[in-house]
This record gives sequence, structure tokens and C-alpha cells, in this order.
Amino acid sequence: MLDVRDLRLVQAIGEHGSLVRAARVLGVSQPGLTRSLAALEAKLRGPLFERSRRGAIATNLGRAVLAEAADILGQLSRLERRIAEVRGRQTEDLTIAAGAYAAETIALSAAARMLAVHPSVRVRLLTANWADIPRMVLEREAPIGIAELRGVAPDNAIEAERLRPQPGVFVVRPGHPLTLRPAPSLADILAFPLVFIGRAPQPVQGPMAAAREAARAAGTLHPAFPALVHESPTVTLKALAQGDAVAGVTVALGLEALQRGDIVALPFREPWVSVQPGVLRLRNRPPAEAEQAFLDLLRDADARAEHDALAWCQAAGIPATCG
Repeated sequence: MLDVRDLRLVQAIGEHGSLVRAARVLGVSQPGLTRSLAALEAKLRGPLFERSRRGAIATNLGRAVLAEAADILGQLSRLERRIAEVRGRQTEDLTIAAGAYAAETIALSAAARMLAVHPSVRVRLLTANWADIPRMVLEREAPIGIAELRGVAPDNAIEAERLRPQPGVFVVRPGHPLTLRPAPSLADILAFPLVFIGRAPQPVQGPMAAAREAARAAGTLHPAFPALVHESPTVTLKALAQGDAVAGVTVALGLEALQRGDIVALPFREPWVSVQPGVLRLRNRPPAEAEQAFLDLLRDADARAEHDALAWCQAAGIPATCG
């Protein structure tokens, strides 16, 4: 006998045409989903999908299950909403996918404010590599994505809204050897171990590659690059206290630690040391009420983050960098 989990599995594979994408949507591993599908097909004594390079295509048996699954799951969803209404706790899910820098600053701020402004909305904030965000929006894993726009290729199916640039700085622990230099170059900085995210856009990779060559020629190059990879910039700040590592962060992300004096910003200023975030959504798809509410809060958080970053830059005597 089939259960609701079986129906949702079949529906996810049918909708996305791929076991890999269905596994992402369901929040399970691809091998685990493959085993569940095999067990279900054994129970029904026949294949539900034919798998090829084109993806997963429903068989006659699969189409029959899909047709009934849509109706049954639709009725179940209506029943769950009705029960929630009666209990007075109707909830709505909203998934946001964001690159690490945005996820840990403006997206988190907007999501936190949603809790008070829209208590009936359950917000799921996913931190992902910024390069994966367009795919997640296209595959409807998230109706709203926030990504580094310098690395997003144009796509007619996606519309992009530019947010304010987030100025970046290289930071170290207080007393770091680099703090004794009045104007360290990028080659000087990369002579020390760098703590960074796993992937950076080309406008960031290019200058770093050139600086590494300069450091290599000077015989000061740190051999591993980055020396420590972590997808959470906030977490990377904790690594700085353990030695002579350097990290690249946005002012918005490191602001509290900078104000407390836990970290020190190096006097290296280049326009490419920044994040250029933007909102990605499917084109010609009007936002639902909860999505629009989040977007409004996100824009407000974006404006406040810019204001706070500008204030810190001016206090530090570097207003041109943050303008």
C-alpha cells in the first residue's frame, strides 16, 4: 500500500525530471532517493520511470500514479490548511536561497523581521554557493535567490534586481604583522594564509592570481590558496584569533567585530574587494504575498546595511572606498 511519502517522491521526480533535482527538493540524498524509488517499484511490481541522459521519464505505470498523486496530495494540502485555519495557526512556507555574504547579513536581517511582521510565514533561509543560486531559482527550489551578480550569466527566464554593493575589507587579528605596515600590497597580504569561501567571481580571482605571482616572485607566497576554505564568512572570523591568517569580508558582515576591536581592517582599498548582490526571481511570475513582504524587508535591510557601512568607513577615514 502506498503512503504519502511515496506519492511525494513520485511527484517530485515527475515534476523535476531528475532524481538529483528531486532529491534536492525533498531534502534527501540522491542515493537514498534511488533506494526508496527501487523499493517502491518493487512494491508495485513495475518501473515508474525510465532513466536516460534526458532524465527520468514516467512509464505508463508512473503516469497512472502521478495522475492520482496530484489529486491526493492536493486534497491533503487543502485538509492541512483547513485544520490550521480551525486551530488558528495557519502557516505558509517561504524558502530563500542566498550566497553566504548576503545570507549572513541582509537576508538574515529580513528573515528575522519576518518573524514579527508575518508570524504565519515559516521562513527557510538556505545558505548556498552563490553560483548555485540561479539554478535553484530556475528549478523552483526557492522563489527568491540572492547572489553575487558579477558571476551570474544572463538568462531570459530570470530577472535580476541589483542591490547596493557591499564594500569589502581584508581583516586580521589585532597585533598581526600586517598591521605594522602602513600600506600593505595584495602580494603582502597573500604572503599570509588566506581564509576564504570556496569560490569567488572572476573580478576577484583575477587580481588575486596576479598578486600571487608577485608574491611567488618575491619568495613570500603562502603555498596553500586559500589556506582554509569555509562557506560561512562569519565563522571564518573566529579562525583569525588562532594565528596570522587573513580573511576577506564585507564591512556589513564584520561590522560588530570591527567596532569591538576583535579584528582590524587592513588599509588595502580596491573596488573589486566587494560583493555585488542582487535578487533573482523567475521572470513574469508575480511574487506571492509572503515573497513581496520579504522583498520589502530585504530592501530596507539593504539600505540600513549601506548606511551602517558608510558610517564605519567615514569614522575609519576611508569614505571614498565605501561610496
